[in-house]
Amino acid sequence: MGISHVSRWQTLVASLRLSVLQFLADPQWLIPSMIAPVIFALVSYQLFIGSGPSFVLYAILGAGMMSMWGQTLYGSGWATGQDRELGTLEPTLSAPTPYLYVVAGRIVWNTIAGLFGGVIVFVVVALSYGHAIPLQNPIQFVLLFAFVIVTLAAVGVVFAAAYVYTRYAGFIQNIGEFAFYVGTGCMFPITLLPFWTSPVSLLFPPTWALDALRYQAIAGYQGMSWGFTGDLIGAIVTTAVYLAIAGTVFSRVERHVLEVGNLADF
Repeated sequence: MGISHVSRWQTLVASLRLSVLQFLADPQWLIPSMIAPVIFALVSYQLFIGSGPSFVLYAILGAGMMSMWGQTLYGSGWATGQDRELGTLEPTLSAPTPYLYVVAGRIVWNTIAGLFGGVIVFVVVALSYGHAIPLQNPIQFVLLFAFVIVTLAAVGVVFAAAYVYTRYAGFIQNIGEFAFYVGTGCMFPITLLPFWTSPVSLLFPPTWALDALRYQAIAGYQGMSWGFTGDLIGAIVTTAVYLAIAGTVFSRVERHVLEVGNLADF
């Protein structure tokens, strides 16, 4: 008998609730998600000050993306690592509800926490600026900002799936975190990087989404040659590909656990 949509929804909500409780019980997450971004925002503000009327937007986008990137990618990537560490991965994978819904609940919370960190950055920089933020279309900016979070979560869920196959998830994340900051254009457009890095950067959905966000928010911005529409299409396509890859990997892992009974091979 198939799994009902109700049980899947209940699993997602329960996973989300547990993630919130774990976040509140472990204050260390406040540093990368709430405190560090504010520091980055103030430093960015001082670096860009006097660079033109749109400098404040570069500070907001740069520090805000670092907040969301760190919380969404790092937290989501560790969504399976914590189960391996606690010894609950195999039992959870063997449960009737697909494991993807357990991971999805954790990723939803990481996404919300990352977005909250981005809002804090926006408020802090806006107060420091002391004037109205020069947004062309605030509603479209908010929608695109939320979509950037979705692209970050898509990368996070692929990492969560891939980390089932390795016991060095934390090591890989710690090394790659700042490389992703630079490579996807969190702090500055990837057009400022060497040309040979562009093909690598374009493999990640946030690269496209961030460039689209800058096109929408910053007047006269010159990013990728294909412009806003091309960026948006690229972000949607790559995000869909990442989600499809994650679903496929999780399905394969679940079949393996059901057949063998453990993940000792990995």
